[in-house]
Amino acid sequence: MIKLAIRPNLIYPLQLIIWNFIRKIVKLIINLILKFDISLIFTLLMFIGEFILGLIIYLYQKNFLSINKKKTKFLPLEIYRSRNSLKIPDKKLKIFMFLFLISLFDFFQFSITSYTLPKYFNLSLTIRERFCGIYAIISAFLFYYILKFQIYKHQIFSLVIIGICLLIVIITEFFFQEINIFLSYTDFVGVILIIIIHYFFNSCVDIIEKYLLEFDYYNPFEALMWEGIFGFIITLIYCYEQNTLNDIIRYWKYNSLSNFVVLMVLFFIYMILCGVRNAFRIITNKIYSPLTKALTDYIMNPVYITSVFLWGKYFLADRKGSYGYFFINLFISIITTICGCIHNELLVLHFCGLEYQTHEQISQRAKFLDNEISAVVDNFSDYNIYDDDADT
Repeated sequence: MIKLAIRPNLIYPLQLIIWNFIRKIVKLIINLILKFDISLIFTLLMFIGEFILGLIIYLYQKNFLSINKKKTKFLPLEIYRSRNSLKIPDKKLKIFMFLFLISLFDFFQFSITSYTLPKYFNLSLTIRERFCGIYAIISAFLFYYILKFQIYKHQIFSLVIIGICLLIVIITEFFFQEINIFLSYTDFVGVILIIIIHYFFNSCVDIIEKYLLEFDYYNPFEALMWEGIFGFIITLIYCYEQNTLNDIIRYWKYNSLSNFVVLMVLFFIYMILCGVRNAFRIITNKIYSPLTKALTDYIMNPVYITSVFLWGKYFLADRKGSYGYFFINLFISIITTICGCIHNELLVLHFCGLEYQTHEQISQRAKFLDNEISAVVDNFSDYNIYDDDADT
């Protein structure tokens, strides 16, 4: 009934999942153990990591890969050295505008989770993960209606189930959250709207990036480098307005030297993890799709939600825990993850024709058709129409 479908180059989204999860754990350590949170420093570090790794790989491609070919192979990607002979729909100015928009949207979506939500709302650490169904639905909508890719029966089925799961999450939130001094109804609705905006910007980043890679044949790591530059400038301006440097100064004043040194080391690790994670993000977006990239962001949510709960951290706005509430959210996150795997054809359902238009089944039918054609050609070859012994 359910079959695991192994796709080519799965090592790259798998790497993205691993580095993304490690980055989350490092940020949890910074937040919960070192007590440093609610800062734009994380956004700044993210863009610096993007720029550094994008620049290193781009310079390596430019200086050390074969210079005599129009395109070269790097990891699973074909990199065009010159795009002059290609039919590119967009001018350089428009491409740089797209890169700036990616950086701007990335700044908004990353700042929302690392700065806006923690600063203005007294919420749990898993609020964004519990609403990840929004990300899957928005990404699918933009992918199919903006980039004009087809949507098939098994993908519609998975999106419907994800939508039902999201509705259950919203209902349980209203049921379990205590609306009091910690959280008002207006605040709670505002939180949901902000999370929707966060996931919308996240999806826009993936969609625009996919467009540049597929239609403008843009070098992924050059794009990553420019995204890092634009994002760093945007974040630096905002950090200056918010006087973000004071966050570091306050920590230096009110904590021990050992804690401060550990914080600086973890900041450096976090920056490197951001660079590595975003390198695999852009590779995954290139060889698969924004939907697969979205899956890598929420596939580990059941593990993350369980880790936070076992750590003894609150799930509700009033900082209380509830086993019933935890298990409902854990179950929903597992179902959402499974549906995401079905949508991306990592899991194939063999009933009600849901498997018919999956990559695996299409490949099998193509292979069967090739074999049939080969057999017919062989039969014609065995039959000599021009028989020399025939009567004339």
